[in-house]
Amino acid sequence: MANEKISQFSPLTTLASGDYLPIVDISEPSTADQNKRVGVDVLDGRYFAAASGAASLTLAVSAQASGNAALSSASTALASGNAGISVGLTALASGNAALTNAATAQASGNAALTSVAGKYDKTGGPISGPVVVQSQSFGETGTVISSGVCTLNFGARNNFEVILTNNSTFASPVNASGGQCGSITIRQDGTGSRLITYSGSWSFISNTAPTLTTSASGVDILTYYCVNPNRVSAILSANYGSGTVS
Repeated sequence: MANEKISQFSPLTTLASGDYLPIVDISEPSTADQNKRVGVDVLDGRYFAAASGAASLTLAVSAQASGNAALSSASTALASGNAGISVGLTALASGNAALTNAATAQASGNAALTSVAGKYDKTGGPISGPVVVQSQSFGETGTVISSGVCTLNFGARNNFEVILTNNSTFASPVNASGGQCGSITIRQDGTGSRLITYSGSWSFISNTAPTLTTSASGVDILTYYCVNPNRVSAILSANYGSGTVS
């Protein structure tokens, strides 16, 4: 046995707990102390780990988990269900999984991305490239009942419906932005004969304010474009027929 080469050993095709591998520990200064052994079960726990259920993997070269398994350190991590990935070079999450740090992240369901380059904030902000809409796109309309000075908030929306219950004055809109455009539907109430005067930043063709339809429940549409925050150019399309005032 002492004179046999390793290549002459009988092959072992199936490893079991309790089997050992010979190890030469070169850190030992004495040759007599360099021959050592390592158990197969130690290698299994160190270099390969697979867990399911509530098992926790704290160190594994390759780790795959399902259910509630938690991966605290893995070069490659794939998680489903409620699994949490705290560190991963590549992370794919679904359901309620949370990605806190990933170079490449794709999420669906309620997944939360806290740090991803190129993420667009849905609360607003500039888009530098072209935007292609493949379905319906629209801005909501806000309704205003006016019987005096009417100051529209262009920071809230682009489109408005103004119901006149008395003569009114359109003051300069607030929070307008250059390049903003939209429309204002102007409705007479059931009495009609309501007039509008314009002040401040409103401007019209030939510097002449348009004439409203004054019949009861009459409808006009004022289309506008903000040249800048202090100049709103508008044109009136008149007499769309009577409209029901809700």
